[in-house]
Amino acid sequence: MTPTRDDLRTLVRSLTGDAVIALEPMAGGGSSRRFYRIRSGEGLYVGAICSQMAEARAFLGFTEHFAAKGIPVPKIIGRSDDGALYVMEDLGPHTLAARLAQWRGQPEGHQRCLAALREVVRWLPVIQIDGGDGLNYGLCHEGAELDAEAFRADLAQFVECYANRVALSHGPSTETLKDMRALSEELGRLDRKHFCYRDFQTRNIMWHDEAPVFIDYQSGRHGPLAYDLAALLYSPDSGLDDPGRTILIGDYLDALSARGVRRSRDGFEQELYLAVTVRRLQALGAYARLAYGQGQTQYLEKIPPAWVALRSLLERNLICAARPALRKWLLTLASSGFKDRESGNQVLGSSPGE
Repeated sequence: MTPTRDDLRTLVRSLTGDAVIALEPMAGGGSSRRFYRIRSGEGLYVGAICSQMAEARAFLGFTEHFAAKGIPVPKIIGRSDDGALYVMEDLGPHTLAARLAQWRGQPEGHQRCLAALREVVRWLPVIQIDGGDGLNYGLCHEGAELDAEAFRADLAQFVECYANRVALSHGPSTETLKDMRALSEELGRLDRKHFCYRDFQTRNIMWHDEAPVFIDYQSGRHGPLAYDLAALLYSPDSGLDDPGRTILIGDYLDALSARGVRRSRDGFEQELYLAVTVRRLQALGAYARLAYGQGQTQYLEKIPPAWVALRSLLERNLICAARPALRKWLLTLASSGFKDRESGNQVLGSSPGE
């Protein structure tokens, strides 16, 4: 039985000694957890109510492990015996995504955004290498590895939730499906020795006291190193241009080398663009699923910029150059857009002039 707000109030009082003065729901994302900003006495906290215990166990276990490794993650104030309720420090209202959006409109905003992203990227190998060392992968609740099977599932979600339901173009041909399977298998052959955050993007990083604090890593597992960087570099919320991405790739490889893992830039970038392809299609499928399946329509606004980035990559042959059927189909989808099922209006993905 899922706990209630009253259960959360009781837990907070037992932890702080004070009654809860205010308990306000916070905007949710793709997680099954419900979050609340809480005032108790003079303290501010964030409380979570969990309906899926495996997800809660993963978050709490990973958080304890990462904190012991010196990785900036939320401080857990306390939890219920079963982990269905927990209370964390309040890191404030600002995700890195929100801060980046704010800074872009300010003088010197570009430099400030890039400096913050460079700091985040330098932390990524620490999370992957140090954080992955000794981690209890038995807590991984969506599979222990980001392998070919997981990539096939991501592409299947894109086909089902986006291409077949909301796209204004035709579905994938037999040859396109073959290209998608081959792409999954190629990615599945990459080394998976280290921890993959799985959803490493700016909405999953809080910006607190002018520094990053990492959250929402509970879907992590063994996976290719390039996947997390691909998720960050091409997320629309990151707001990066190609020169910025070039700098961040160099920072990442330097930080990776400092942890004893040395990779050539050319070889790493080949893996990176494979990961970018699947990650961006996975994201489009997730946007459609969250918008239409869960009523979180704010995700619709992320679809057009996602297609702009994909179209640019396709036209420059940085992705799918060896998969002509998939490349042709994605270019068609990028031009045809999608239908807003609430209004029935057509929304363009990216026009040829963009």
